[in-house]
Amino acid sequence: MEFSRLNVLRRYTTDTEVKQIDLPIDPISHLIFTIDGLNATDESTLAEILGFVNNINVSRMGKTIFDLESEDIYALNCYIQGKQPMLTAKLATDNLHRALALVIPFGRRLFDPNEALPATKKGELTLSLDTTVPATTFDGSTINVQAVTMPGASPKQHLKCTHRALSAPGGTGAYQIDIPIGNQVAMIGFRLTTFPAASSHAFGINNFSILKNNKEAHFVSSDILALLADMSKYVVNQIGTLAAQTAYVPDNTIFLDFDPDKDGKWLLETKGLSSCVVEADYGVNEAQTIFFAELEQN
Repeated sequence: MEFSRLNVLRRYTTDTEVKQIDLPIDPISHLIFTIDGLNATDESTLAEILGFVNNINVSRMGKTIFDLESEDIYALNCYIQGKQPMLTAKLATDNLHRALALVIPFGRRLFDPNEALPATKKGELTLSLDTTVPATTFDGSTINVQAVTMPGASPKQHLKCTHRALSAPGGTGAYQIDIPIGNQVAMIGFRLTTFPAASSHAFGINNFSILKNNKEAHFVSSDILALLADMSKYVVNQIGTLAAQTAYVPDNTIFLDFDPDKDGKWLLETKGLSSCVVEADYGVNEAQTIFFAELEQN
């Protein structure tokens, strides 16, 4: 078996637009999205660069397969690959070239012929890139997209990744958040608005529980401080002295991981359930973002 890497968008000047691209017809392991540009004045930070990519969406004949904002894609990369995505030139030098590469995965492991997008017909599979022109913090930006396909593979399932914006619940304390029903769930991510800063212990959400048909499962009661320990598997906790170097990233995201060994034996099964929820103990009455990594049959 062979893999094939091919450009589907090459050195395209970033614009404020939603650009749609037809993807290859062979089974796809993953896409590689790269944005590059030049430092403006002193440095372009990771947060500033991510801010120019609003959303990446992949759909097949109108059915969503992948729909995440850039910050959550960065976190998902940490989860899938066990390390932070490549960001070059962590230096505060004006006009120095910087490039950030993000992977759009369709399996829990890359290059897995059993877990990927299946073969499609021409025009069925569409990539949509929602981007903004980098203004005063990142000059001369371009984007590049490459597809990694596996001709001849017959994958049985693929990774489906979606997000949901959660409104402020109206108060603090325990609130239930619906989990999609029908697939196996590998991971649920939370990107919180409030994370502790100077002289603060405040988290947007303090504690997480999973309820399947109103019965506790997997995460019976997990304080966010314990979930932070899990993040050591996915990121390098390197503190930099320059903003361009950044600190621990993603510094406001945690995972409820149901597949810690990526072998499927602990997956959250939702098929046949009447209800499946995360019970979140809010410490701050504010909006959050939740994102899901599910296994869907091809």
